[in-house]
Amino acid sequence: RNRFCGASKPVWRVLGMEKKGRRRRCSAVGKDVAADLNGRIPLYKSDWLTTDGRHCRRSGVFKIASASLFSYISSILPAIVIGNILDDQTDGQLGLPEVLISTGGMGVVWALVGGQPLCIIGVTMPVAIFTSVCYKLAEALDAPFLPWLGWVCIFSGARRTPRTRYSADLTPAPSFPAHAGLMHIALAIFGAVHFVNKTTAFSCEIFGFFISVTYIWDALVALLDPIITGKDLDFDGTYPPGTNDTVAYDELYKTQQRGSAFTNLALAGGTYVLCMAFHRAQRWRLFTPGVRVLLADYAAALSLGFLTALSYIPVVDDAIGDKRLDVPDDNGLNPSFDRSWPVDLSAGAEDPAAELIVESASNATAAALEEPLVLEAWQIAASILPALMLTALFFFDHNVSSKLAQDPKFHLQKPSAYHWDFSVLGLEVLLVGLFGVPPGNGLIPQAPLHTRALATVELQERASGSGHKETFHSVVETRWSNLIQSTAVLCSVFALPAIAVIPQGCLDGVFLFLGMAGFDGNELWERMWLMITQPSLRARELRFMGADTRYSRVQLYTAIQLAFVVLVFVLAKLPYIAVAFPLLIAVLIPCRIYWLPRLFTPAELDALDPPEPPPDSAREPEPMSPRAEPARPSPWPDGAAEGGGLHLGGSSTLSEAHQAL
Repeated sequence: RNRFCGASKPVWRVLGMEKKGRRRRCSAVGKDVAADLNGRIPLYKSDWLTTDGRHCRRSGVFKIASASLFSYISSILPAIVIGNILDDQTDGQLGLPEVLISTGGMGVVWALVGGQPLCIIGVTMPVAIFTSVCYKLAEALDAPFLPWLGWVCIFSGARRTPRTRYSADLTPAPSFPAHAGLMHIALAIFGAVHFVNKTTAFSCEIFGFFISVTYIWDALVALLDPIITGKDLDFDGTYPPGTNDTVAYDELYKTQQRGSAFTNLALAGGTYVLCMAFHRAQRWRLFTPGVRVLLADYAAALSLGFLTALSYIPVVDDAIGDKRLDVPDDNGLNPSFDRSWPVDLSAGAEDPAAELIVESASNATAAALEEPLVLEAWQIAASILPALMLTALFFFDHNVSSKLAQDPKFHLQKPSAYHWDFSVLGLEVLLVGLFGVPPGNGLIPQAPLHTRALATVELQERASGSGHKETFHSVVETRWSNLIQSTAVLCSVFALPAIAVIPQGCLDGVFLFLGMAGFDGNELWERMWLMITQPSLRARELRFMGADTRYSRVQLYTAIQLAFVVLVFVLAKLPYIAVAFPLLIAVLIPCRIYWLPRLFTPAELDALDPPEPPPDSAREPEPMSPRAEPARPSPWPDGAAEGGGLHLGGSSTLSEAHQAL
């Protein structure tokens, strides 16, 4: 019996996996996927029709609207940057249209059939790195890139060798693996996703820290590179008619470009400061509580809109020049170059980008490229290795992002569905490979920030009196926000000129905001700052430090995590070798299980990396009254009165404000 929708027939019985009161021996295969379906199918109706599991309330609808807009902004802007990166790294074979269609299309499918709709799906920066490395590998193998990438995605889903057919010249050519087992689905069916339960805070903190550092690094490089190194400041175009002094023209051009770089730096700083200020508006004393909640919910949208409007002041607009978002001129569902969306993956298929390669090649190499590249059987077999790397990346990246979106601090009421979700992801990866677009998976930090946007956030003063902490309750567990933002991303291919009005600096400022917001709640970030905190103040902040945990052990644990962050970051930036960086991420789990217990005592590990509560699917939540709020821990020490000092958490002011809103 489920508290949301009443009794429902178990999926075990629907799938014929139960007989005479006990499961058959074969039910071990697929039982986890069936258990996920048994937990989520009865809730599917409530995912669409309710905001609190029972009723559809107006406050929940407002939360869905604000979360949809926030998630759209946090998805579309990184997608634009990733599209431009792929366009540059793949010589125009992949670009913004493919990234938008992959992010939006996979998100729509996920919102409709995914088990946990709170997880945001899209093309991530690690996937962009992986795809760029695949392009270089395809060049080294003389393989056509798009068909080869398609086989990487298919082999990332395929386990059995596909049946072969023969072409006219009796050359064996692998056909489409319609009957091949799916690697992602196989991992889910055979219960391998249970391995995600061994992913403790040690691994999640490192990976979340790595993603945040990547966002911040890319933003700072884009902002400071032209200023410090003079990159892209040299004039490489055609001089205007009547230009006599080319040297003076070059100097004038450099001055204008450097001024544009400084202007974008100022816009990025303004966007970041406004985003962070509005993001933390509930800590203000200005305005009413309802207004502060609205400012926090629409922080990114308000900041981006204000700074974009400011950039059109004539003086600022002249200083920016052409440094606005670079998007294709064509609107609509058109690929980056002239080709059909479905990609021919059969052996002997010619490169669909052959004409594009010849056009972009120099005259010296154009003659050598008259014969288009042809996909050969051995090249298809060679795609298995990067496919394994992609599977390892998605196994860790997606499940960690899904786990962060369902963090116990959010107090979600509906169960998780890790096995079913990974099966759906495998099917989506297979489909995007057929259409020649980059694959996507769960986004960090967008996924946990999406859950945060759907939650009611309150502030509680720390017991030590040194600041406040956020508490979350009443998360609107719905499919609407993910569906709305994914549909908006997909429809953005028809509104590229509207996106082009945003200055590049505002985009970098949002990147800085996403990176810094991803540090919220990451104890690695807090412990890193504690290493340079005044010693007399450390004891007040060390919530994770037990009676048997010395501060030197905390420093060693933090140093190990930071070392892993540096290793993963450096490996992800190295050419060719970057394809293996998912393996280093996957190594984090066995390191935590087998290596750390040799360096730390069980008591120290329990304090630094505490065990998590049982998975959501294993617990039965108690029914809640429609207007009741879950019990929240008191911010005051035992025996202390809730008296003097600033006390925001648990106060009636915010509760009344939420009800009024």
